[in-house]
Amino acid sequence: MWGKKILAQTQVLPMVDLVITHGGNNTITESFFFGKRVIVLPLMIDQLDNGQRIEETGLGIQFQPYHVTEEQLLQGIEDILEDEILERRMNSIGKRIQAARNQESAAIYVEQVAQNYA
Repeated sequence: MWGKKILAQTQVLPMVDLVITHGGNNTITESFFFGKRVIVLPLMIDQLDNGQRIEETGLGIQFQPYHVTEEQLLQGIEDILEDEILERRMNSIGKRIQAARNQESAAIYVEQVAQNYA
């Protein structure tokens, strides 16, 4: 636990085994970047789609936030943390995303476009 006014999620994610999220694009993307398993409790819009896709692809589980029981959530946490195959899949995904260096490639592309139109 940290007592800071602001704490970057990207500083916390490398230290966790599991992410419980509403399923927003940033948290899903960052969780995958760090190879973390996810439980999604979607509330609206993109979160609903993200949760459905996470579950369909077997990359995590989804619960309906207003209907999940404490027992279901606790069992889901236990199940996902014991899933060694999922852990290996997520680690592989994280390594692949990090190796792709897409942020660097995007920055280079933006710079090239800006230079051509300057």
